[in-house]
Amino acid sequence: MPADAVENRTLSGAAWWRPTSLAVSIVGVSVLRYATNGPSQTFLHELALRLYYIPILVGAYWYGVPGGLVVAFVSSIAYVNRVSEIVHTLDRGRLAEVVVFHLIGVSVGMLASAQRRVARRYQTAADTLEKANVTLRESHEQIRRMDRLSTLGEVATGLAHEIRHPLASIGGALEIIQARAVAGSPEAEFSHLATREVQRLDLLVWEFLRYARPHAPELRSMSLDEVVEQAVTLLRVEADRAGVGLDVESHDGPIKVSIDPLQIEQVLLNVLLNAIQATPSGGRVLVRERLDGTEACIDVIDEGHGINSEHLVSIFNPFFTTREKGTGLGLAIAHGIVMSHDGRLEVVQTSTRGTWFRVCLPLRTSGAAAASQVAAISS
Repeated sequence: MPADAVENRTLSGAAWWRPTSLAVSIVGVSVLRYATNGPSQTFLHELALRLYYIPILVGAYWYGVPGGLVVAFVSSIAYVNRVSEIVHTLDRGRLAEVVVFHLIGVSVGMLASAQRRVARRYQTAADTLEKANVTLRESHEQIRRMDRLSTLGEVATGLAHEIRHPLASIGGALEIIQARAVAGSPEAEFSHLATREVQRLDLLVWEFLRYARPHAPELRSMSLDEVVEQAVTLLRVEADRAGVGLDVESHDGPIKVSIDPLQIEQVLLNVLLNAIQATPSGGRVLVRERLDGTEACIDVIDEGHGINSEHLVSIFNPFFTTREKGTGLGLAIAHGIVMSHDGRLEVVQTSTRGTWFRVCLPLRTSGAAAASQVAAISS
């Protein structure tokens, strides 16, 4: 049974059980009182009279001051039999007892209400602390990524000279071998294979350098639809080759954003390429533009097998990949670019039926354009 249903059943049960138990306890005390009204049972009779305090205390604790007053009033009626009797005979003892009933109901009700307020404040503080802990963990993860970035930046220049230059020399030598090798010979086959591996290593080093030494975005105002259309156009052939359809849902009106178009295009290329590679032949990838408050968002939804829950915390880390030939830098680079734009790159949802990535960028347009976009959202 769902937790909400259990909670609702518990609350509805308490709604009738509590007043019923209070009424039963008052009736029980009254029965005990009249059953011990003999001269030989004076002690039990006086004790029964004092038992009225129990439902008053419980009612005040459960329902606060109103509950305490109601239970005190009902207990007073049961206690004095007839109100006219106590008024006419001026039985000060019973009158004082009735006053004490109501004072107990009020005081305990006030204490119970104060205790609930303290508990609510404590719960609010606990929730705030939990949110702060989540934010702190996220900040810590960001700091770890920045530390990795800083370390990579320190070794990037040396790595470029130590690896890319020898790779270029090897590639040049392989080109000479290929040019002199007879077509179809083992030399031609192996030199071609070696050339492909050199190119793959060079691409890996280039991606590493691009991640380790990112440049600040050169912002300019433009339509988000242009960037999305360019990225989709570039990957249309790749999608067709994989047998995957690419659907685009543009926003009704133009969405103007201040971005570095080349960098955001790179982000979309990385996310879209992952979506195409994750989607089986015959499936579709949806690219959707929309406005969300003060952000422009691009949703990329594939029909793949989803991301394992244990991998979600690591997908934006550099060099994390589940593909044999993946570098693990595509999403890391994309995440860094979006962060440099003060935006967000996140996984909204993932399951065995697909994964939903979202890129959100702030609407940093000027004056009337920004106002008109926000007005369009709220209308």
